[in-house]
Amino acid sequence: MSDPFENVDAASPQMIDIIATALETRAEDADMLPVVDEYLGLLNVPEGGRIIDIGSGTGGITRRIADRFPAASVTGLEPSAALTQKAMELAGERPNLTFSIGDGAALDLEDASADIAILHTVLSHVTNPEPLIAEAVRILRPGGTLVICDADFSKAMMGVVPGDPLGSCSEAFVAGSVTDPWLAGKLKPLVGEAGLSVSHFSVLNRVVTSGMGALAWVRMSGARLVADGVIGQPLADALEAEYVRRAEAGILYSFLPFVTLMATKSSV
Repeated sequence: MSDPFENVDAASPQMIDIIATALETRAEDADMLPVVDEYLGLLNVPEGGRIIDIGSGTGGITRRIADRFPAASVTGLEPSAALTQKAMELAGERPNLTFSIGDGAALDLEDASADIAILHTVLSHVTNPEPLIAEAVRILRPGGTLVICDADFSKAMMGVVPGDPLGSCSEAFVAGSVTDPWLAGKLKPLVGEAGLSVSHFSVLNRVVTSGMGALAWVRMSGARLVADGVIGQPLADALEAEYVRRAEAGILYSFLPFVTLMATKSSV
């Protein structure tokens, strides 16, 4: 199964809606915010600086960046027209924030035109991350910072006992909606080959024990399996109902590590 995040506009309207909802839910999830706030707190953004969020989706994280750095110019670039339209609708009154359609592997930006480039949960959904990293390096000014934050999907889990059907949902999500589950462990070599110096590397675990933060795993895997004729819609509905039951009862358990790497472009 192909990763729907790699070409969102080619997905069904149902899947696009699931993806958009999932991105917004995750961006506001209290279990995810510490991951984002960690790297935002480490950024040194100059007055009037320029921040480019590559693969901005519906703009949930991009809005948070714009609010954190009101004196900076923040641009969200996203290849999906559907998600970009949603991002524009949700942008609100933020004079320092803009969104446009853009391919991370071929950015329509000048060399050395940005102070910060961010790839937030992007690279695990592409076949070849090297062109995106190379483009991010190209647009950075000397001394600029690249931030890569991505999940280690190889360790994603939601089961609490062997054979747990929700555990199967997390496995099906990774199998059908993640291009490279092992991407996190490859980040340091990828960035080193691009000529950057790593200044920060950390791992924070996102553990969801209540709320709808991990419901996307169930919805996306269920929708894909129904579309492929593997299961029927009643089973997909039952799996979602089971997730909600556990979330409301406080017995949900979802685990996913997030790796954050920050690297600097040479000032020479």
